Amino acid sequence: MSGKRPCAEIIAIGSEFLHGGRIESNSLFLAEGLAKSGVEVRWKTLVGDDVDQIVLAIKTAVRRAFVVVLTGGLGSTLDDCTRKAVSQVTGKALRCRSRALAKLQTLYALRGRSLTKIVSRQAYLPVGSQMLDNPVGSAPGFLLEWKGRLLLALPGVAKEARAMFEAEGYVRIAARVAHSAHFHVLEQKVLSTFGLTELEIDDRLQLIFSQASSVEYSLLASTLGVTVAVRQWIREQRGKREFNEIDRLVPLIRHALGDHVYAEGRQSMEEVVGTQLKSAAFTLSLAESCTGGLVSHRLTQVPGSSAYLDRAFVCYSNQAKEDFLGVPDRLLRRHGAVSAPVARAMAVGARNHSRSDVALSVTGIAGPGGGSARKPVGLVFLGIDGAAGTYTKKLQLFGDRQDVKIRASQAALNYLRLYLLGRP
Repeated sequence: MSGKRPCAEIIAIGSEFLHGGRIESNSLFLAEGLAKSGVEVRWKTLVGDDVDQIVLAIKTAVRRAFVVVLTGGLGSTLDDCTRKAVSQVTGKALRCRSRALAKLQTLYALRGRSLTKIVSRQAYLPVGSQMLDNPVGSAPGFLLEWKGRLLLALPGVAKEARAMFEAEGYVRIAARVAHSAHFHVLEQKVLSTFGLTELEIDDRLQLIFSQASSVEYSLLASTLGVTVAVRQWIREQRGKREFNEIDRLVPLIRHALGDHVYAEGRQSMEEVVGTQLKSAAFTLSLAESCTGGLVSHRLTQVPGSSAYLDRAFVCYSNQAKEDFLGVPDRLLRRHGAVSAPVARAMAVGARNHSRSDVALSVTGIAGPGGGSARKPVGLVFLGIDGAAGTYTKKLQLFGDRQDVKIRASQAALNYLRLYLLGRP
């Protein structure tokens, strides 16, 4: 650890990760937590439920990493062999921990079941390791210091791994790393954007980051937009920290990207819009067609949304648009359901039928069928009606049916966000 920032490797154990059965996700919160403790994750390995392969992965990891985190393989089935692999690598025998066994017995008694010999194997941990309690499951984890390395073993079940890591694993690793004279902490800011591509963002930010060599940034695109992550490892020695350059850069990034930045941190678009509606004391009504209620679903995922979401109309057919929103039949026949005039009429109708302060509408072609040369799949129209006026917006989205629905819902919420900012 001397002179260098401590690094880590995450080993995710489970044949299902290699055969396409599941996507490994524990490394996401582990990497974030390890960074907060001053440890940088540099490697991630996926390995099947094979003791020889796990042994090989651990041997490789301890040669290059100070912290090795293993997730999975702590259960009691035949394919759970993480404890055995750690024992083989370190030469530490597995011994039954009375506290772990007592907890298993209590847990199974509460379930009205008898503890079998197979299940009791979960109580066997390497000699010299620190047992980690499982707050939400049965299998305990452990932390073992061996030859100057830290081996942390966690369950594979996400909620169990997270609970154990946050309750004990993180604290113990952070305490060990903090003794280093070269302790570093990771400072990170995340900005969520919508309406610009990765290339467009990169072009706008290149000059800023060319003058900040100690700061890294990355762009992550998804159906919800592009996330800009800015990171700096800051050295801390004897209670003193190096200069945090991120605080200087974030305002420059915001200026370069303008209103395309909708949040700083992990706030979702629906949370941002909800805060805006609350601040303005506005109520909202929705009229959805191609999104099938996705916009209203997202808004109601936010606690307290009843303070601003009045009602939502999901009008998929033309008849429903006429019956519930009052969209004129002549408008539908002349322009078609996917058009600016109909999007406008849907928003006006939703507001008239609810008397809300603002109404938002979405109509489009999600695909894969239903498109034409004049109106291709992915064509979407948005509408907004409120005291500040009535507006429509045309979009051409891409992707499969699910992608179009998600992108349309995000675009609709963003359109509402800009409207509430006074910039529709």
